[in-house]
Amino acid sequence: MDVTHIQMAIIAHLQWKSKLSDFFYGVEELNAAQVPDHTGCDFGKWLYGSGLQDFSAFSEMNRVEALHKAFHEKIKQLIEMPEEKRKGPEGREALSSFKAECDVFVDLLESIEAKAKTGSI
Repeated sequence: MDVTHIQMAIIAHLQWKSKLSDFFYGVEELNAAQVPDHTGCDFGKWLYGSGLQDFSAFSEMNRVEALHKAFHEKIKQLIEMPEEKRKGPEGREALSSFKAECDVFVDLLESIEAKAKTGSI
């Protein structure tokens, strides 16, 4: 079973975690237009193209789909958050929550990847 798209998704979503941290600390500029819809990113194209079907034996895929959609929505919300909120406690809490959700998403993908490599479902 080819897990290339899952591996790429892990890397891409960890990069977003880093980008948002940089954005919140003023190191990087981001705008919502840079965030594709959950169906338009490379992982989303694969997920809705063949991924859900190819990996349908993995019960975790429904959760992956839901978390992926939420991931994109959350990124846009964080980018659109007014700077004064972003730099205060509300912003720190929102970023922390996003990072935790990202870790859950990545852990889920890593679990699917491991199961796919070993052939255990």
